[in-house]
Amino acid sequence: MTDAELTLRLHTNLIAFKCLQAERGSLRHLRLPGVDAFALPHYEDAHFQQVLFTDADALSAALPALTDFYRGLGLPRWRVTLTPGQRDAARVLGSAGYRPDFTVVCMGAWLHELPDAAPGVPVESVEDMGDLVEINVQTYGAEWRDILSIWRRPAPSPVHTVVAREGGKARSCGLAVDVADTAGVYLVATHPDARGLGLASAVMRGLISGARQRGCTATVLQSTPAGLRVYKHLGYRDIGPWEHWVPQGR
Repeated sequence: MTDAELTLRLHTNLIAFKCLQAERGSLRHLRLPGVDAFALPHYEDAHFQQVLFTDADALSAALPALTDFYRGLGLPRWRVTLTPGQRDAARVLGSAGYRPDFTVVCMGAWLHELPDAAPGVPVESVEDMGDLVEINVQTYGAEWRDILSIWRRPAPSPVHTVVAREGGKARSCGLAVDVADTAGVYLVATHPDARGLGLASAVMRGLISGARQRGCTATVLQSTPAGLRVYKHLGYRDIGPWEHWVPQGR
């Protein structure tokens, strides 16, 4: 099992996760042959506007429509995500005036390779996702409240949410989205007042255990710098950086 296989699974899973968001809230979705573009019209930051694609030819053909899509929403910048090895796509974007902006560490694991360890502190699966929203807002900032409000409603069956409590209050959380036999992990966060207690590791072990019980064979995620140590300790491996390119001078 190769890193390239895990990368493809993460790419597929991320598109499915964003499609769920688009179905439930204000995220806009443009689907073109081999290309999926997502936009949050009320946020100009390119971080919230993402293009995912399968190959350089599909991306090249889609560039004019992508420009029309984002400009039509009043958005000056957006990001196109390149997975490792997509050098042809980098040349396409460079010729069109795009430049690399930032990278994200992507990680994955085959579940049979991960230790089957108990969470260490009690965790629970929940249907009410209000705690997940609040913990992420406390962790990442108030601007995320509106973006994450779509998760206040009970999620559809591919979504599985876990929380860890401290003193009876939910203090850490995360969710998994199943696509085929791969569990993609998202929105892992720990309240600032509860860091260093092992709660994030407990949540992750709960998500891993649940994925095994549902018959998944792999798990994938995108890591923040703060999460790297936790994920590596659990047995995830770095499967290569994803580059994000943005249009310049527009």
